[in-house]
Amino acid sequence: MPIYNIRNTELVWRGLTMTGFSDVKISLGSDRLSNIQVIGISGECFVHPNPSRIWVISSMFNINSLSYPILEQDNLDNVEDTLIIRDLNIGTTDIYTKCTIMSITNNQDNYFKTVTWHAIKRNGR
Repeated sequence: MPIYNIRNTELVWRGLTMTGFSDVKISLGSDRLSNIQVIGISGECFVHPNPSRIWVISSMFNINSLSYPILEQDNLDNVEDTLIIRDLNIGTTDIYTKCTIMSITNNQDNYFKTVTWHAIKRNGR
């Protein structure tokens, strides 16, 4: 699971650059296999991309940040949009389309909350 360093990473949600990250990094994973092995009747097999793979992106935000109320309202409104993560360390950009905030969870101290997005496509695939 790749992890982005938040010190040199920009997170853009719905065209707005997010601020107020906690000290935890942005993590990325997928909750389904990326490939499906298909086996035919004669025993032949090939690997096919899984069209139902979902990307899971999560990050922690301070409650008193300017970005958190926007994220909370988008969660309540079930907003679907594009999430862009720019890693300024190595100069890469990942674009997640058809992305929705699926959950916002508390930590023990209630100083920051974990925001979790689910995305259908990463970089057009």
